[in-house]
Amino acid sequence: MRTHRMAILVVAGLLLAGPVAAQQFENVPEAKPAQAAAPPAGANIAVVDFQGVMVNTQEGRKAAEDLRAQFNPRNAELEKIRNEIRDLENQARAQERTLSDEARMQLVRQMEQKRKMATRMEQDLRDDFEAAQNEIISRLGEKVQRVIDQYAQEKGLNLVLSISQGSPIVFATRSVDITPEIIQLYDKNFPVQAATGATQQPARPAPPPRSNRPQ
Repeated sequence: MRTHRMAILVVAGLLLAGPVAAQQFENVPEAKPAQAAAPPAGANIAVVDFQGVMVNTQEGRKAAEDLRAQFNPRNAELEKIRNEIRDLENQARAQERTLSDEARMQLVRQMEQKRKMATRMEQDLRDDFEAAQNEIISRLGEKVQRVIDQYAQEKGLNLVLSISQGSPIVFATRSVDITPEIIQLYDKNFPVQAATGATQQPARPAPPPRSNRPQ
């Protein structure tokens, strides 16, 4: 349905905007009820933190853990190369007056090679991280939308609005926030055998390290 696709695109845009998915999966805020006065009686309106549902379901937590496990080794390898570059730079400064011209040129070549290697590794890591994150957002987003549809039909709701970060909603009450109910229904519909307890904080995947890119 068109509404499903729009909801997923909105969430993806909010989570992935900026360099290296600045609003990354691990930075999505936990579900927090909005606070304000009650809506008119009979309005049958509810609000939901779409992003909060995605990261606080059992499946969302498991996806975050898997993403971290997948990319942490590559993050560590990239950081290792950067440390080697810093060591070479420190060596060049410390031995500036004692190195021969040939030794100095060799040191410069080593630094340039490692800088180019780090740049390629960082770009590949960023691309792969965003692709994996997009797949998770698309998969979870479609399921969240189906659960919201199911809940709305069962409760006779006429309208469900998003209160996720970046949404235009500025006024809502705890009584109309259905985020906890949607998380509970999602876990019931899509159980994860290896999931941890419902009260555990969501796992946070490590994004590619940020630094000034070598020129």
